[in-house]
Amino acid sequence: MLNTNNNSTTDANMLYLQHKLRLEGIATSKKLLDLMLEIQRHRAASLASLGGDLFFENRLYNIQKATTQHLTDLSQNKESLLTEPELQQLNGEWVTIRRQWQKDSVMQNFLLHSHLINLILKINAELFERAGHSKLDEHHRALASYCLCDLPRLIEAAAQARGLATHCAAQKSNTERTVSKIKYLADEIRQLEAKSQAKIVHSSAENYRITQQARASNNNQQSMNIFLGLLKTHFTHMNDPQLLSDEIYTVGSQFIMATHDLLLKTYNLMGKNMDSELYEWIFRPSHYS
Repeated sequence: MLNTNNNSTTDANMLYLQHKLRLEGIATSKKLLDLMLEIQRHRAASLASLGGDLFFENRLYNIQKATTQHLTDLSQNKESLLTEPELQQLNGEWVTIRRQWQKDSVMQNFLLHSHLINLILKINAELFERAGHSKLDEHHRALASYCLCDLPRLIEAAAQARGLATHCAAQKSNTERTVSKIKYLADEIRQLEAKSQAKIVHSSAENYRITQQARASNNNQQSMNIFLGLLKTHFTHMNDPQLLSDEIYTVGSQFIMATHDLLLKTYNLMGKNMDSELYEWIFRPSHYS
C-alpha cells in the first residue's frame, strides 16, 4: 500500500520511472527484432543467391540498406538499455557479413548470419531484467518471457529453416547435411511453439484469451503446419525439391510474420501492465490529493 503522507508523491514518481523504463524496454525490443527480421531476410536471400537464384540476389541491395538503417537508428538514438560494446559488436558483425557473403560457403554464410541473430536474441532476452520486467507479478513475468524470449526464438528457428530450404530449392538439390539440419529445425519449431503456449498459460486469463484470439485471427497455427508440411515433403524426404525457391520462402515468411504479428499484440499487453501500487496511486480517491 502506498503511503498517503508527503512521501507518496516520491514513491509514485519512482514507480512511474520504473514503468517508463519497462516501456523503453519494449520499444528497444521492437527495434532489435525489426533488425533481426531484416538480417533473417538477408540470410535467406544470400543463401538463395549462392544457390544460383538471381531473383533473390537482386533483392539484397534493398535488404542491406534497410539493415544498415536499423543499426544506424539504434546507434544514433543511444538506447539506454544497450551498451556501447553491444552496439559496436552488432555493427561490426553486420559489416563483415555485408562485405563478404559472396565469398563464403553456404554453411559459413548461414553460421555468420545466425551468430549475429543469436547476439540480438541474447540482448533482447536480457531486457527482461534490464528493463525491470522481472520485478512485476508472475502474470506479467510470464507474458514478458513469452514476448522477449519464446516468440523471438520461434521466429528464428523458422527463419533458419526458411533460409536453408530456400537455398536448396534454388539449387534444386538437398545435401545430407542440410536435410539433417532442416529436420532438426522442424522439430525445434514444434518444441518452441509448444513451450511458448505452455508459458502463456501462466499469465492472466485475460492475457491468455487475447493471445489465443490473435493466434486464431492470423492463422498462426495453420501457417506453421503448412510450412512444416512443405519442409517435410520437399526437404527431408527428397533429394531434389519440387518447389520454387520463392514458394518456400513465401510460405515460411507467412508463418514468421504471423508470429511477429502475435508478438506485436503481446507488446501491447505488456505496455498496459502497471505496478499495482502505481495503479492505486493514479486512481486513488480525490481526498488523498
